[in-house]
Amino acid sequence: MIELDLQGIYKRGIFIPRGAAPGTAKKRYALIDGKGVLTIRGLEKVRKDWSAIAKDTQEKVLNFVLKDEDVGGAVKYVKSVILKIKQKKIPLRDFVIYEQLTKPLHEYKQIGPHVAVARKIMERGRPIGAGMVVIYAITKGKGSISERAEPIEDVKIEQVDEEYYISNQVVPAALRILQVLRVTEKQLVGDGLKKFAGKRKREDFKDNS
Repeated sequence: MIELDLQGIYKRGIFIPRGAAPGTAKKRYALIDGKGVLTIRGLEKVRKDWSAIAKDTQEKVLNFVLKDEDVGGAVKYVKSVILKIKQKKIPLRDFVIYEQLTKPLHEYKQIGPHVAVARKIMERGRPIGAGMVVIYAITKGKGSISERAEPIEDVKIEQVDEEYYISNQVVPAALRILQVLRVTEKQLVGDGLKKFAGKRKREDFKDNS
């Protein structure tokens, strides 16, 4: 059961079941009102530690699903974003990830990407410390994601790891919504579009209209 305070009247909504989205907030949902305005909670779109390309894709998917009731359109859109990434048609700014350092570097036991980047910034003689926001992108090459994370000021667009952003940013953010409507990862990145060419039946949506 999800308890919601009465904050408005919403035409339609989608709720992510508990356990379907590990690592996110307990309450995960998106609602749309009669004017087409989205209210989002607990999803990647409202989190700062996801890239713009992932967040923008998720918002577009939500509009397709909640406003247009067009799952096929959402799948097509995600495929188009993936293609643009592969064709290097996405600007560098859309790959940027922001994460804040919540404590001094020496207190981190686990070295996540933002911590690894902060250490590189320090080694390169630039100021960084607790409370500051680390701005970075994931680059191509060998090693872990943390090892391949680089300060954005040191990254050129041709260095961006397109496969990382497809597999770990865009697809998970889109699938967070679409899996509720029985779309699979294979159908997003493979050849499964025909099944979703039409509009989904209305009963597949939480509709209060």
